[in-house]
Amino acid sequence: MKLLIVSSLLLVSFSVLADSSQEESDMKAFNDAIVNARFAGTCAAYKQMADFQTATQMPGGDEFINRFGATEVARLGMTIPEFTALCEKAINNYNTMNRMSQ
Repeated sequence: MKLLIVSSLLLVSFSVLADSSQEESDMKAFNDAIVNARFAGTCAAYKQMADFQTATQMPGGDEFINRFGATEVARLGMTIPEFTALCEKAINNYNTMNRMSQ
């Protein structure tokens, strides 16, 4: 009888551990998706600024975009090539997740 009780308790505790492990895995995937979407949005904003400047040729616009971008990239502790590569990856991931959700 004691063996049955101990076995039952162990089984319950293992299932709780398995559930919490799955929840942690699900939460990590969810957080990764949010971070990716946020970064993809940042990249899209930079593209919008560049497209706007290309279309309007606003005086001083090129310099502003370059300074703003360089400051943000430095704030993130990255180089421009690293930021660009991460943007491409984030946008590809976002597009993949978007297609999967439809």
